[in-house]
Amino acid sequence: MKKHEIESLIKSFLLFFITQGLFLTLIFYLDYQQKVVDLQQRVFTQIRLCSFDLECPDYKIDFKPKKGRKELFLYEVPEGLEVYFPVPNSKDYYMSLTYPTQSYENEKRKIVKVGSYKFLFLLFIVAFLSLLFSFYALYPMKRALGTIEEFMKDILHDFNTPISSIVLNSALLKKDKSNEEKVLRIQKSTENILALQENLKACLLNLPTQKEEFELTGLIDKKKASLQKIYPQIRWSLDKTPLYLTTNKNAFERILSNILSNAAKYNSHEWKITTTIDKMKKTLTIEDTGVGIKNPEKVFERFYTEDARGTGIGLHIVKKLCDELGIKIEVVSKRQECSCFILHLGALTK
Repeated sequence: MKKHEIESLIKSFLLFFITQGLFLTLIFYLDYQQKVVDLQQRVFTQIRLCSFDLECPDYKIDFKPKKGRKELFLYEVPEGLEVYFPVPNSKDYYMSLTYPTQSYENEKRKIVKVGSYKFLFLLFIVAFLSLLFSFYALYPMKRALGTIEEFMKDILHDFNTPISSIVLNSALLKKDKSNEEKVLRIQKSTENILALQENLKACLLNLPTQKEEFELTGLIDKKKASLQKIYPQIRWSLDKTPLYLTTNKNAFERILSNILSNAAKYNSHEWKITTTIDKMKKTLTIEDTGVGIKNPEKVFERFYTEDARGTGIGLHIVKKLCDELGIKIEVVSKRQECSCFILHLGALTK
């Protein structure tokens, strides 16, 4: 099962199980209270029967002042359960019969023990039914998502033919110097389409669990070489400090590609991109000299964009992949000056 399916299953299970469990707990609590009342009534009846012949070794017999006490009424006192009876020819004293505390507590423990076994058995049944309910509720959603994913995969596959055609024809046009500007625009558009295709793949496909060790600056150089063809005006300042990471390389490359592509696309006054690697803090900082971000706190939200050219998907994918790989990401931005993305890579280093 995929991560979001497991999350939905767990949440559905917990919602149903906790709701039914609380309801079951309330029922058993009320049942316990009723059984205690029944126990007290049974003891009261036995005490009254005992008062006729006083031949009841389980009960303590005593005489107590009448002050503040009512006859034929069950009291719960430290000594146990106590009932007072009138004494012939006595105006000041009652005869008291007491059911000992130890016996009373033992009876209540028996009620709790029997009730606990029943409660745990029914709780197990509730857990089983909750799991069945969760699978039943998840199945239609899983089937619908599966249909959508298959449809999107077919579209992604069909992208390859027109993209290949565009790349091939732009290469032919490039031979004619008069078409150089047009070819550059085609290449930029093609790069955007390819980026969207990769983002869709990242959304649809499960991240492979296989990890490998690689050197960070090599990936940065690879992306720089690709972007230089489309944005030749960009000046690059790259930190060559070696930093080895162990994680899923394709997923991390997707993160790097989206951030650097945005840094190039939205650059402006100085046309500069700077990367800084801090081996002590295990961080990678990517800074551009672009238009900045108006609302940095919203930048990772799906479909949020501050530019008509944006789709609002790229940085959402970045955040999703960072969460999957255990990377903390920060954004610092100044309007009309720069945007700075900081990746904390401590979880990926040895």
